[in-house]
Amino acid sequence: MPLTVAVIDDSEEYRLIVRGLLRSVYDVTTFVGDAANGADGLALVRRERPDIVITDLVMPGLDGVELTRRIRLELPKTKIILMSSYIEDAYRLMALDSGADAYVSKQMITRTLLPAIGDVVRREAEALDKEAKRLLGLNPARKNY
Repeated sequence: MPLTVAVIDDSEEYRLIVRGLLRSVYDVTTFVGDAANGADGLALVRRERPDIVITDLVMPGLDGVELTRRIRLELPKTKIILMSSYIEDAYRLMALDSGADAYVSKQMITRTLLPAIGDVVRREAEALDKEAKRLLGLNPARKNY
């Protein structure tokens, strides 16, 4: 089943870029909508409940940091990738401190967004596998005879 993805950015250009990149992996992702600001983005996320939200870090009004915090409270399993045109480490740290699963620089988005999505999904799959093994009483360090 394809992953559902929502895109939130005040830049129409970057919303179009992300949608174009998602089209290249249409077999594993389904685009469910986009929004031009954080408030509309939060409404979209509440309505569509996407698996992944890709959002700008800096937007007028409800910015990506606050949007991430609100999504985390309401839909903790939703994966969030924050993107920004700012390259300073402070912005990357701000993004990750907000609870985002990944940070992508807009300058390198065409090379880094799809791998970031893959990393986020892979980490989730590994966590689920580990939890399943724990629930089943399987310990990879111990052999069950």
